[in-house]
Amino acid sequence: MQLQTTWGWLVAVYLFLGGLGAGSFITTAALYLATRERFKRTVRFGAWAGAVAIALGALVLLADVGKPLRAIVLFRSFVNLNSWMARGAWLLFAAILIDGLFAVFSTELLTAWLARLWLPLASRRNLWRTVLAILALPVNLGVALYTGILLGVLPFRPFWHSWLLPALFTASALDTGVGLVAGYVAWREDSAYTEKLHTALEGTVMALVAVEAAVLTWFLSTMQGGPLDAARSAQLLTAGQISPLFWVGVVGLGLAVPFLMALSQLSGVAKRSAVAVPLVGAVSCLIGGWMLRFVVLSAGLRASLSSPSLLQILAGVRFWP
Repeated sequence: MQLQTTWGWLVAVYLFLGGLGAGSFITTAALYLATRERFKRTVRFGAWAGAVAIALGALVLLADVGKPLRAIVLFRSFVNLNSWMARGAWLLFAAILIDGLFAVFSTELLTAWLARLWLPLASRRNLWRTVLAILALPVNLGVALYTGILLGVLPFRPFWHSWLLPALFTASALDTGVGLVAGYVAWREDSAYTEKLHTALEGTVMALVAVEAAVLTWFLSTMQGGPLDAARSAQLLTAGQISPLFWVGVVGLGLAVPFLMALSQLSGVAKRSAVAVPLVGAVSCLIGGWMLRFVVLSAGLRASLSSPSLLQILAGVRFWP
């Protein structure tokens, strides 16, 4: 059974980076709104990670186009907001702009430079960051959803044509985003409240992994009971030629390892000083997040085109001259 190759690994990288950037910035914006200046280092890291990941994802998507410089011009002509391609392009642009501005206002050196241009930019930076964080939450959630909607609106790929795919990619985006921030907190954050933040993030990782596993199970069971081509795609994932990547990369590295690492931290089995444990969980989560996009893309078989006469022949109907 031939795998889907029209959209290759570069598209999987774009889908992963877009989801990762959106998830990490949602985590950062929520953290800033809840704690303000308490975790400056983590907020700065999460802001730059979100903005850079989404920007890199957009560049990777353009690189996958035959003529990337021509594709950039499409932003000027994307006025048909009934098209998800147009909506997605503007969501990406808005996320890069808002996330980037928040990251700039979270960096003291850059804020001081901006103050030379216009003093209120520095003197009211907490106000600007609050406004940007509030705006960023729905915009980045839209980006996370869009990474799944981009595939889900294609009816000629039955395995992708389901509202469960955007739900799955969004859960994975939040999971990888929180995992990345949690890994950084364990590695670099030194606030007096780091222990509480680490506990909250690890608990969130466990909850999101459970949600992602539930949505993935629901998605696969729905596809297996759906149209023939969707069932064939699901079979490729669970028992076909890409099943090792699915079970080891997605289920093992993407779900089981981060869950167990977080559980070991919360239960006290692993010492808090053991930085390697949360870092292993974060790296494993990121690998599994990319692998999820790759295997879903690879399993997206094209819908079969059959005439009514062929279907009747297959059903045993005999034709007489």
